[in-house]
Amino acid sequence: MNHTIQSLTLSRLKKPSPLRNDFIMMPLEEFAAKLQPDADLHFKNKFYTVLLFRNAKGSIMIDHQEFDLQPMKFFFINYHQVYHFKNIECIEGNALLFTKSFYNYIYTGNKVIKSDTALHDVAPYILLSDDNAEDLFRTFEELQREYSKNKLLRKEIICLLLKVFILKYIRNSHKQNRSKKSPDHKKEIVENFSNLIEKHYKELKVTSKYAEKLNLTPNYLNALIKENMDISAGEMIKNRVILEAKRLLLHTTLSVTQISYELGFNDNSHFGKYFKSSTKYSPQQYRLLNL
Repeated sequence: MNHTIQSLTLSRLKKPSPLRNDFIMMPLEEFAAKLQPDADLHFKNKFYTVLLFRNAKGSIMIDHQEFDLQPMKFFFINYHQVYHFKNIECIEGNALLFTKSFYNYIYTGNKVIKSDTALHDVAPYILLSDDNAEDLFRTFEELQREYSKNKLLRKEIICLLLKVFILKYIRNSHKQNRSKKSPDHKKEIVENFSNLIEKHYKELKVTSKYAEKLNLTPNYLNALIKENMDISAGEMIKNRVILEAKRLLLHTTLSVTQISYELGFNDNSHFGKYFKSSTKYSPQQYRLLNL
């Protein structure tokens, strides 16, 4: 099967409109049609994506996890995640697509509603009860009404309603309400470390290099990460590398050798040992078992 990962931007999905490069709402059927599900294409969005399924059959693969589609199930796809639909039919619902810059267009100083904190670790899906669905859809419909009109302060109002919608999504997920976590200096370091991993995981794979960038000792950084994340700093780096390896193994037809070079390894053997130490499978075994 021959497939590659295609990057999507908002400007490719919608004809010109005042907000098309930052914020789009469209029927889910239209969004799915643009992805050509029959072609087995795999996508990585350069924007946040919320998919609201009022009715659906089939499944969606996000990174290395497959989820069934069903009515009243909402999905959140973050930047850099790779996904594709499988055997979909009877799709009805809505797609909500927006960029980091649009979400942060109005920033109140509250880190709970900043994109790289509130949206950093959002649950991949929620399945709503009737009561919760009514509340969330009310906010969504208010967003739709504002989006359909070109009135004064439209962008500002949409941004604020979007924040409300996302906070309700988070509240309805099974994760602990992030608003109860007061930010402090240590959490800021953890956040900065996470952001650095996202930027440099291909070339930097040891804790000391990140500690240097953060002006910390490796031991202090490791202790801080263990305290807040329950894993070591080295494990956190490795988890990010392994996640990207799984994405490339499952969503592209690149060879294992090509993937090893893509991820910054000097040789295929080193990559194979690195991958197997985390998954207990060689890269090729993992690909065959999951396709």
